[in-house]
Amino acid sequence: MKPRTLAAGEKINEPGLYAIPLSVHHSQPCDGFSVTSGGLRTMELGTPADFWAFHQLNPNRYEKEETDALRLGVAMALFVEGGPHRVLEGFNLHPDDKPRKPTKPQITAYDQGRGTDAAIASVEYWRKVDAEPDGYLTQDEFQSICTMGAVLSADPAAAAVMSGLPEVTIAWQDEPTGIWVLSRPDVISLQPSVIDYKKMAVRGGYFNERLVDRRIEEGGYLQQIALGAEGVERLFGEWPKLTGIVAQLGTPPHHIIIRSMEEEDLRIAQFQNRRSLNRIHECLQSGHWPGPGDVVGSHHMRKELRERLLSEMNTANQ
Repeated sequence: MKPRTLAAGEKINEPGLYAIPLSVHHSQPCDGFSVTSGGLRTMELGTPADFWAFHQLNPNRYEKEETDALRLGVAMALFVEGGPHRVLEGFNLHPDDKPRKPTKPQITAYDQGRGTDAAIASVEYWRKVDAEPDGYLTQDEFQSICTMGAVLSADPAAAAVMSGLPEVTIAWQDEPTGIWVLSRPDVISLQPSVIDYKKMAVRGGYFNERLVDRRIEEGGYLQQIALGAEGVERLFGEWPKLTGIVAQLGTPPHHIIIRSMEEEDLRIAQFQNRRSLNRIHECLQSGHWPGPGDVVGSHHMRKELRERLLSEMNTANQ
């Protein structure tokens, strides 16, 4: 199945594979309300209020600080596919002497048809970048991708599981809710397989299986892979034969750990995605997005602490 592209202004209106930019994937590209893996994980690990607070359809939303993880994951998948040249086919490279971002007065002056040559160059350069925010790499990012990618490509197992279609969107419409669901694994293949790449920092510890497994739980990565696996099952009629993540240490020596995921665990995560979809539908219907303070509960002392203090209290009263 060849991924489809969208014409300017065209919306996704049927299930399939789509070759669309990452920014489009996250910008409601369907002819109805759509959710991504990140939204479903926020519903499960956080609250509906966390989901809606930053949502682009929320007129009172907070602006969300963008992270580099998704963009660099795309670049790494391209590197594995075809090396540095393939990365440069998919990304523009910021020059070392790129202009500083313009100030608000400089932007105002530009819009009024005035400004210094340097200010005009700055506004025009960054407006081009802002029109395609996921399409640029800095020189340092490109060098890092090349260094880490070389380690990744030299690992036979990692290179094998990351071969396939990089960064395509799987889209389908959820029948019970009518919500469009979008999954974007770093790599899918027609075997089929669903693989995601995760660059990880140790934060003062060691890069090992325990750390990777903890990050899988903390980040809801089982939900993420389960969503991709469900998409593959819907489009190709079978559950992926290979599912999991390729984790790589973000600092030298850039160790690699591959963690496959069992279908039973992913089916449990699929239930979590189903529950999140249902809650989103309910919130859209009611217009109420509950937060962490909506349920009033009582504090319970930890069992170990309670037993220790009770023992000390009883001893003190003797």
